[in-house]
Amino acid sequence: MDLDQRALARIRLGINEAVSHWIYDPNVSFIDFGWRETGGKLFPDEPAIRVHVKEKYVSQPALEAAVERGRTSGPIPDQIAGFPVDRPIGNFRVRQYPFGRWGQANQRARRSDPIQGGISISDRYRNIYATLGGFVKDRDTGKKMILSNWHVLAGGWYSPPGGLILQPGRGDGGSDVDSVATFSRHAMSSGIDAAVAELTGSRQLINKQYDLGPLKGVSKAEANMQVVKSGRRTEITRGLITTVVGGAFKMNYSGVDRLIYHVIKIEPRFPGGEVSAGGDSGSIWCEESTMHAVGLHFAGMDAPEQALAIDMQPVLDALNVDLVF
Repeated sequence: MDLDQRALARIRLGINEAVSHWIYDPNVSFIDFGWRETGGKLFPDEPAIRVHVKEKYVSQPALEAAVERGRTSGPIPDQIAGFPVDRPIGNFRVRQYPFGRWGQANQRARRSDPIQGGISISDRYRNIYATLGGFVKDRDTGKKMILSNWHVLAGGWYSPPGGLILQPGRGDGGSDVDSVATFSRHAMSSGIDAAVAELTGSRQLINKQYDLGPLKGVSKAEANMQVVKSGRRTEITRGLITTVVGGAFKMNYSGVDRLIYHVIKIEPRFPGGEVSAGGDSGSIWCEESTMHAVGLHFAGMDAPEQALAIDMQPVLDALNVDLVF
């Protein structure tokens, strides 16, 4: 979908209006502008403001009862700012995994030397695993760092810089002797679930996505782009971006409601396909034809199968880093 600057500005105003009125509705999780969805089928030629709801109320009595119970604020209009409104199901969760499966055959769960994107990682305190995204460097100092999500590398609002980052993650049996980096900073103040950790030099980090190869650039995420990622849990999965203009996602992080911006949605390319699961947080989605990084994976849902990522360039700018190629 080709958009001139006037059309893009109008869409963004429409998204902003929808976010200001509806994102804090208890039943709403995510708002963007993208392909309309009906009965599991996508309609690329019918873009709409998509207000993703946790539950659909099929009758007026059911809606009224939900309003009384505080589960929703009320009906979402059929049009916002002159755009049609779609209301797909969107009950998303962040994609860390709360415990590991020690001894499994998955090589991504084991100690890796050199380290690379797509393998197990976590902070030292929580018994979880998630995914190391990639190799970045600080724009000011040139220091070598790893990229993943805030909820992977920090996970708590009071996590100080300097905390150990383990590979494999603690949920995969990692301990302090497996530390490869120390937590440096995050971008949650900019509404971006991303963070970096400075390498300690204990192991080399290379520009490679496990089973995919090296990243070769950065591109803007676009609707109809075929993408691929390498994640700790589901390994190599492929998807299709259906977001035309990124939007805002609402999530409770460690007891605090936060909005995450520049969010895109990724659908399976084929019916019944899988795009992500718990443990894939931090993966980098790449345009498959170019191996350009386009998004940082951070959330998803299983029924229907969908993934959420943050457009990559805003991630890098907020953290003041560049991917290393």
